[in-house]
Amino acid sequence: MENPIDKTVLITGITGFTGAHLESFFSEKGYNVHGTTNSKPLKNNHTQCDILEYDEMAKVLKKVKPELVVHLAAISFAATKDIPKIYDTNVRGTINLLDALVENVPQVEKVLIASSAAVYGNIGTQLSEEMCPRPINHYGNSKLAMENMATNYFDKLDIIITRPFNYTGKGQENHFLVPKIVKHFKEKKKEIELGNLNTFREYNDIRLLQESYEKLLFSSFRSGIVNIASGRTYSINEILEIMAELTGYHIKVGVNPEFVRKNEIHELKGSPKKLQGIIGKLDSVFLLKDTLKEMYSG
Repeated sequence: MENPIDKTVLITGITGFTGAHLESFFSEKGYNVHGTTNSKPLKNNHTQCDILEYDEMAKVLKKVKPELVVHLAAISFAATKDIPKIYDTNVRGTINLLDALVENVPQVEKVLIASSAAVYGNIGTQLSEEMCPRPINHYGNSKLAMENMATNYFDKLDIIITRPFNYTGKGQENHFLVPKIVKHFKEKKKEIELGNLNTFREYNDIRLLQESYEKLLFSSFRSGIVNIASGRTYSINEILEIMAELTGYHIKVGVNPEFVRKNEIHELKGSPKKLQGIIGKLDSVFLLKDTLKEMYSG
């Protein structure tokens, strides 16, 4: 791997859960890290920027001149009710970034764009990149539209599109499932309302994504799509059981019909085969029990 000290990384959406973790990860490794945020910046290396405004994006790129770009800025909560905003941000925002890169930083070495495993929909088997996506909600459709659009730039930029499966860790917002459960245990709540308890998802550690992204940025892989997956899934009931084991505390669980989505995907499990073929084995193995323990004690 090249010397990271010589590399400038731009992270769009740097103040979100994933962006904040990636900033810490890259900074600790010696990268020169800059980022965009939709809110008032609290750090000197953060710049307020609306990705829907091309001129703002171009101004940031001219200033930072990144060698590496990680594009995270998006509407990432699948239950968001503002449907036009999902498509506008996830598709048009990405077009603005890619156009601004082509026109202002053509020497950028690699652009990593975060899509989502939601593009696969409810296929019901271990999901590989060669399968035909069949998204079942607006979030998944917006990400698939973004992927298709980004292929128009494959001849102009060195682009990797990632499809992360569910991941979690300290600092994730409490409206997401795992931190919501952990918070209820920390506060010793007597009851929690959840949706379908028998759906199966990967709940990978954010550190799996961090390591994968760095290795991908320095790999020879380009102009393609790759899962960020472990292939290990858990039901909500299993998460509750692990938390009860860690804390010695049990919570009464109620199913709220409002939290049960129509056309719920029963299992979302990715094949890590392609990822492992590109970057090899990761330096660490992250177990869900350890992740939950850190979130509970953090």
